Amino acid sequence: KALGCFSQVKPSESAQKLASVCQEIFLLVERFQGHPEVAKMLSYRMLHRVLDEHCEVKPAADRGPEEITVKPAREISSKSLQNPSDPEAGYSGHKGQGYQVQVMETYCDSEDPQVKAQTLNLITHVAVAPAWESDTQALLPALKDTQARELGPEEVLADTPYGSDDNCQQAAALNVEVVAPVTGPPPAAGFSLADFQMSPEGLVLACPQGEAPLAVNCRKHRYRATFSSPRCHACPQRARCPVNPGKHYHYLRYGEKAIRLTQRRAHQQTMEFRDRYRWRAGIEGTMSAYDRLTGVKRLRVRGLKAVRFCATLKAVGVNIFRATAVRRASNRAAMTGPGPKSRLAQLIILVKEQMQAFGTAITNFFIPDVSCYPFELKMAA
Repeated sequence: KALGCFSQVKPSESAQKLASVCQEIFLLVERFQGHPEVAKMLSYRMLHRVLDEHCEVKPAADRGPEEITVKPAREISSKSLQNPSDPEAGYSGHKGQGYQVQVMETYCDSEDPQVKAQTLNLITHVAVAPAWESDTQALLPALKDTQARELGPEEVLADTPYGSDDNCQQAAALNVEVVAPVTGPPPAAGFSLADFQMSPEGLVLACPQGEAPLAVNCRKHRYRATFSSPRCHACPQRARCPVNPGKHYHYLRYGEKAIRLTQRRAHQQTMEFRDRYRWRAGIEGTMSAYDRLTGVKRLRVRGLKAVRFCATLKAVGVNIFRATAVRRASNRAAMTGPGPKSRLAQLIILVKEQMQAFGTAITNFFIPDVSCYPFELKMAA
């Protein structure tokens, strides 16, 4: 509805209006493409970009005019121009138009409320990118950035898109363990490599029916397990088995990546994985507070550089809020001391804190700090 107010076009007339706009853009581009001074203008380049990315120009037939049509939504790239006022913004079917912010933070794995209240968890990495960029590409730059500032983690709890096999392998080279669910669809119906008995070195020891292979060969990180064809033909589960018949034997072929994914899928079903991974849900609360406290989703700037600057400052603001809360919790714990307190003692402490806050407010009202008045702070983004 907001976009409709801008264009004043009824939804029933949108298709006709888009076709008319495309035709007008084509005429303007054709009219001024021979003028070097006009062709250098930003507005002309934006028109040309819209025509290339959102419109389809069909050549003329029988010397007639070219036919200009709007491309179907599935044919328009997510990198296409979304707003002439912000050419760097992108589009994602999940995130929408604009930019995305990648955030990394520390966390406390203690169940004790007092320990959690006195533990300082900080946002250690903020990266801004167009919305079309995949989350898979964000993990390694984040690890390298934090390690360069001596804030690199030893373990990262990440969402599924960040936990690709390539990311896990490259993170391991940086001495970082990535704890994330396996990407990609689960195995199809029937047996998979996870149903075979495997050695720690990745060699098949037996099939799901307990049949041992005749031989297992490895060549260039690829494995081949050889099974007896007569035994496989007589197997009642041959329709569900991934072992394929060959000229003389039946073979199971797999690679090191398949071994790693199989081991990870098996591990993520254990209670150990679930107990470690449950702490990742805390980042959802961080993103909610990031927007609620600072309004990061509604910035009043445009352009990747300005958005990155604002998002970073707002993350610093969240860290300041957290540091203040931890300091108050630590001061409160120091005042109360160890051990449980009676309700009367808690009431006295609460009244004391309120009276101190009220006294500070009265003092600031009647005795203002005039030394700061002659100065004016300005900031440009």
